Amino acid sequence: MDFVPSSAATPELTVVIKALNEAEKIGACIRSVLAVTDPATTEIIVADSLSEDATVAIAAQFPVRVVQLARREDRGCGTAAQLGFQHARGKRLLLLDGDMELDPEFLPAAARALDADPSLAGVGGLVIDRVMTLEFQRRAAAASPSLKPGYHKHLAGGGLFRMDAVRRSGYFADRNLHAYEELELGTRLSAEGWRLLRLDLPAVHHHGHAMPAARLLWHRWRTRYVLGQGELMRAVWGTDRRWRVARGALYNFVAIAWWIAVLAGLANLIFRDTSWPAAALLLLILVAPIVIQSVRKRSLTMGVYSAALINLHGLGFVVGLSRPRIDPTTPIASVVLHEPEKATGR
Repeated sequence: MDFVPSSAATPELTVVIKALNEAEKIGACIRSVLAVTDPATTEIIVADSLSEDATVAIAAQFPVRVVQLARREDRGCGTAAQLGFQHARGKRLLLLDGDMELDPEFLPAAARALDADPSLAGVGGLVIDRVMTLEFQRRAAAASPSLKPGYHKHLAGGGLFRMDAVRRSGYFADRNLHAYEELELGTRLSAEGWRLLRLDLPAVHHHGHAMPAARLLWHRWRTRYVLGQGELMRAVWGTDRRWRVARGALYNFVAIAWWIAVLAGLANLIFRDTSWPAAALLLLILVAPIVIQSVRKRSLTMGVYSAALINLHGLGFVVGLSRPRIDPTTPIASVVLHEPEKATGR
């Protein structure tokens, strides 16, 4: 059957799907949402960050609203989430990435949890990774406690949020952040007394980047993902939230300390002590991160990758910390590319 979404009624649910070059996966993501939502009470928004493939064309084949950034320089994880929020009208908001598929059991369970506990601002579930590259093996081996069931200070991987709670906090995602936007949202909501819950059931099935490790590192730098923690630290500087962010950025401080040690050892070898013990000490400092990470991960390959990742994020932290900020409540320039004024039934 056909349906025409009402512009006057407030939807019960807004589903925001962030997308950037997800032509291979966006169709499956949208279908997984359509399968478990009611068109009479749900709006679906694909927030596109100026994809250069067929993402928009594919999304426009479905009964969804497609909104897109107007400026390439605004690209970022925080901007994409905030762009969807900017166009959202629902009483609740479900955030997904374009490379995710929604588990059919999650949304009803999350809605029941929000109904039962008015102190909850958001509910997440388990993120099931379906692509096991070196990066996702690393994540699985050292899973963050925040990804386990229970009450947490933030919900990585998205979730179902109470819109009233988000609006009271001022905005959904900080448009300045290229990563860690969910952590920033969690720190704001937690500071205002809201709670966040992760259920012990799958929420999404994640089909992440299936690319070699070296290419993934370059991708993270090119997309400015590695700037996220530095940008986040700058965002919370001067607030009580800075200590929590600083604890999460410990590896960045370790990387910076290592750089200082390497430079000090090199300067000592060049200008003061040219003996073999000084050279051996510098060599030991240079290989220490790989050795430590290889022992921790029980794999030389994983050790090399982890050491490279820590250093890349450390450099990104410094760069991100120095970037200027835009008021996160400033509207994001965008265009509406497709409206589901009349769409075929699901």
